[in-house]
Amino acid sequence: MPKYQSDVATGKKAVPQPYDASVLQVAVDLTLPTAALAAGDLLELLEIPPNVQIVGVDIVAPQLDSNAAPVLAFSLGALNAGGTDLGAVYDTGLKPGAGASGSAATANAAALAFANREASRKLALKVTTAAATSASAGKPVLALVRMRY
Repeated sequence: MPKYQSDVATGKKAVPQPYDASVLQVAVDLTLPTAALAAGDLLELLEIPPNVQIVGVDIVAPQLDSNAAPVLAFSLGALNAGGTDLGAVYDTGLKPGAGASGSAATANAAALAFANREASRKLALKVTTAAATSASAGKPVLALVRMRY
């Protein structure tokens, strides 16, 4: 299963880090590959430092599945130590880009807020169901990650 990384995950772009109890929102852009996304593909967003709590994540995308009944779905979680799969899953069934005009999916399950914060972790999306009619080739995806110290 391929892993695709945002510019933040590769270190090409920096994002501010939370330093107090106020909620900080950071934007993470990711350009999807030209090949259709397949079940098991990983989209690495960014590294969350130790002691930082994730409050919520909005995933905004243009149309990614042009089927009449879009099925493309993602899980959100933290990558395992090898970066080969999600070691912890925070939310499932996320369907950004499901409409003809695109759409947003919000991950705000309690698992996000109460995840282990003792170590840094890499936040990622995993394709759980591939698109019935893929329309994702080279399209941008925006993740708005809300976190606090």
